[in-house]
Amino acid sequence: MNKLLTIIAFLIMCVVSFGGLNKAKAQGQACDLALILAMDASSSVNSDEYDLQMKGMASALLDTEVKEAILSLGGMYMAAFEWNGRTNQKFLFNWTRLRSEADIFAVARKLALHERNSEKSPTALGSALGYAHRLFRQLPTQCLRQVIDVSGDGINNEGITPEKVFALWNFSNITVNGLAIKGTDPLHDNIHPDIDDYYRQQVLRGNGSFLVIAENFQSFEDAMKQKLLKEIRPGPVGLLE
Repeated sequence: MNKLLTIIAFLIMCVVSFGGLNKAKAQGQACDLALILAMDASSSVNSDEYDLQMKGMASALLDTEVKEAILSLGGMYMAAFEWNGRTNQKFLFNWTRLRSEADIFAVARKLALHERNSEKSPTALGSALGYAHRLFRQLPTQCLRQVIDVSGDGINNEGITPEKVFALWNFSNITVNGLAIKGTDPLHDNIHPDIDDYYRQQVLRGNGSFLVIAENFQSFEDAMKQKLLKEIRPGPVGLLE
């Protein structure tokens, strides 16, 4: 009888411990993905191009396939800001939990209606990456994947470089993906003829990072849709494929 009671007590202890472990795991890993959208608003992006970028992002989020991908995670956190000069970063929206179509529509509306911060600032891409890195400290809860989605049409020409940002700050748990926009006005002196190579060499960072290319601002929406789908859909062990 004593042996039987010992076995029963042991089994009860195992069940309690297992349940506690699962609870702790759930509390410590409350979401799968925290995604930051970093949108180029530097002087190389004119007003029409800026509108195409903002409305393209909004439309990409409202795409049926993208919405289904977001909702399949059971919710995710997203924040968005526009960047240009080294001290010019402006929220499009702060960390927001997307758990329903209404949540997704709300942030898409903010993107579509946002008023631009500045039209005459340089391309401080390194500062934008540093700003995005700091935003992860403000996450309301821990997330398995932390991803920065940065889009732009020019190279860094003011302030700290992306290379120095990666050297100074710990990006070991952060993935940086890029969307390089080509085919813009060659009269802008910060347009790089090999913007895709620049992004691959200087911007991409982390396990599974990738680049999507938009041949021009008119194709931005389609490029962003593909990028979002690849970022949102989880790969093996929660990493990007």
